[in-house]
Amino acid sequence: MPEYDNATIGGMLDDFGDLLEIAGADRYRTLSYHKAAHAIRAWDEDITRTAAEGRLGEIPGVGAKLGAVISSIIARGSFPEFEEVAQSLPASITELMRVSGVGPKKAKALYEERGVASVNDLAEALEEGRLEGLPGFGAKTIDNVRAGIERYRAISARMLLADALPLAERLAASLDELPVVEAASLAGSIRRMKETVGDVDVLVASRDPAAVMEAVRLLPMVTSVVASEETKTSVLTASGRQADVRVVAPESWGAALQYFTGSAGHNVRLREIAKARSLKISEYGVFDATGSRVAGATEEDVYAVLGMPLMPPEIRENTGEIDLALRGELPELVTAGDIRGDLHSHTPATDGKSSLEKNRQRAAELGYEYLGCSDHAYDLRMVGGLDLSQLEEQWDEIDTLNALGDGPVLLKAIELNIDDEGGVDYPHDVLARFDYCIASLHHGFGQPREKATQRLLRAMENPYVDIIGHPTGRLLGRREPFDLDMEAVVAKAAETGTALELNAHPERLDLNDVHLRLARKAGVSICISTDAHDATHFSFLKWGVATARRGWIGPADVLNAQPLDVLVARLKRNRR
Repeated sequence: MPEYDNATIGGMLDDFGDLLEIAGADRYRTLSYHKAAHAIRAWDEDITRTAAEGRLGEIPGVGAKLGAVISSIIARGSFPEFEEVAQSLPASITELMRVSGVGPKKAKALYEERGVASVNDLAEALEEGRLEGLPGFGAKTIDNVRAGIERYRAISARMLLADALPLAERLAASLDELPVVEAASLAGSIRRMKETVGDVDVLVASRDPAAVMEAVRLLPMVTSVVASEETKTSVLTASGRQADVRVVAPESWGAALQYFTGSAGHNVRLREIAKARSLKISEYGVFDATGSRVAGATEEDVYAVLGMPLMPPEIRENTGEIDLALRGELPELVTAGDIRGDLHSHTPATDGKSSLEKNRQRAAELGYEYLGCSDHAYDLRMVGGLDLSQLEEQWDEIDTLNALGDGPVLLKAIELNIDDEGGVDYPHDVLARFDYCIASLHHGFGQPREKATQRLLRAMENPYVDIIGHPTGRLLGRREPFDLDMEAVVAKAAETGTALELNAHPERLDLNDVHLRLARKAGVSICISTDAHDATHFSFLKWGVATARRGWIGPADVLNAQPLDVLVARLKRNRR
């Protein structure tokens, strides 16, 4: 049996949850699979190790039944309940729900009435006009489904960084253990920590490429071999994703690592600089006019011979980093160790899963100085938004925990909802009682650009809105962002002293690197927060830090990289 990683098992549970929903199962039953899938993706440990040590019950939302399901998947790639449901509904039908406009009822109708069991089937049915006359599929819905198929195909070709990176690291670590391997590293967009990636790229230094290629083909995570040549092998993994492993000679290691990491634009610019210095640069090394190798064993040497310091992989995108490097002005980039607290977390008072005390305990384990409790405000009633009496109860609990004095300082915060006019939930006298306020867009995703932008601009004019949460509202692979004039948003944030959140949830990573560079240039503070709905979600911080680094964000730019007294002084309400 192939080895399954956390992302793959999480995906299988999510798919089964969708299959149950299409079959009309009880909502609680379907949600239990989705919640477990989410928790497994956030689990910091390799789930096969957790299972082997009999500790699956430590994962939030995984009880005895789901633990047995996970163990069955690890042992044989399936589980009895899935096999039972799959007798009446093909597993591929869940793919239909990835298409915007197709929910469980429509997916079931498509299968039962038109024999549509996959996205390819759906595209074929559209072209043949077989959806016409099917209840729930009017002309507008058909147009939306057609557009949804195009988006799905574009999105499904890539995977979230949070799913790809553990797979790539596991592959690289497995190869690094081989006696014939001198070094192994991630390469390509995954080493640059892009928010989504296509194939997984791993580079290996070895003088015995044949032995490395053989080892790759026999790895437990490999389900099939796509192609295998002398120095490159492409395989499909248990996740269904392709991984490409390339072997280079040790003396070319640095040059190859640079070449297969930098973006196309970055590498073209380096070749231009090399040519101006009468040098030639390739994946094999840097060579002078006589053909002699002058650099190539290390990345440091490659960049040094071109007059630059080694630059972090995350910024090798040809967005100005080379000019800065030539001037010796590369920005200092934030690290996870710089973060002193998380300013966006939820509790069971609204839609969180971990208690305030448990969140605080986890923050203490992470060495945080402070933690913000920012449950949802009143107007978001679908998740139990808090009224004033409930806020008073929560504040009392915060005061009690803070009085213990044995952990991070809990800050009284809230996630407000921005209405269609840019207003928020509570009057100023209530807002003034919070330590800080986050305001977020939670509805109106199809609004025109001007309308959506004005909502944010007006919210930032509120003197008690200190931070804008997940500004564009996107969910990678699932929901398009608000159509916003980001230059206007950043300018207003700079004008009003409002911080912008970089939401570190791996499906959000919102703001993106382009917006972050824009904010940094304007002097806008960035808040890297996890939006944790469970204590395990604080581990999402690493994805936010990776994105911040791609956006050239340094410790001084990050609100929650400051000591508590500096953080408080930098909040908008305290600088007015």
